[in-house]
Amino acid sequence: QGDVLINNNIGFLGAKQHKIIDQDPGYTTEYRQDLFVSRDLNFRPTDLEFAPDGSLYVVDWQNALIGHMQHNARDPNRDHKHGRIYRVTYPSRPLLKPAKIHGASIDELLKNLELPELRTRYRTRRELRGRNSEDVTNAVVEWSSNKEERLQLEALWVTWGAGRLHQPLLKKLLKSSDHRIRSAALNVLRFNFSNIPDAEILLGKAAMDKHGRVRMTAAVAASYLPSKRGMKILKKTEQSGINKIYQ
Repeated sequence: QGDVLINNNIGFLGAKQHKIIDQDPGYTTEYRQDLFVSRDLNFRPTDLEFAPDGSLYVVDWQNALIGHMQHNARDPNRDHKHGRIYRVTYPSRPLLKPAKIHGASIDELLKNLELPELRTRYRTRRELRGRNSEDVTNAVVEWSSNKEERLQLEALWVTWGAGRLHQPLLKKLLKSSDHRIRSAALNVLRFNFSNIPDAEILLGKAAMDKHGRVRMTAAVAASYLPSKRGMKILKKTEQSGINKIYQ
């Protein structure tokens, strides 16, 4: 639903749910509720995972001792035998029908990328990485040609995962009207910098973007460059930010 769930093992034993608020250049959050909490002093929620059917699995480490600095690793009070897994559902609503991933055709997998569930899209991209890279790239580029930009971003990630980054699509999304898509595309540029001939020119343009998120992403990308080249990009982000303030 666009929120973030945060497990806590010290003081508060449970998970808190926060709304994510887009706030240039980054994000802030707003507390919504305690999603679950336990009075068991050994309750240790250490992991959360959404299953393909939409249910939420919670791993409870169930251990009295959780530190390694204040407690010896061989302390006999460490529990090596117990633990729990909880499954959280919404009883009055039907669960999702899991999308077909294992054994699905490339066309079926690409259709999954249109689904709203983040983890389904993630698992689908992982599956596509194991398929024939040329077949995947050709299919996803054709599939995305008449799609909205969010789906074109999914396609860009798929070509990256296939080891055949589609540079025309990358350059198109770097010019998106949506700062979130520009930032995401810029991160792809960052990790493929050496394989893109005009990468530094593209990064320099992004450093002067009107939105702080994109400039911040450009600054992070610049930190991976040799010092002098990186500082040149960083100065552009700083100058653009100052100009925005005075405008």
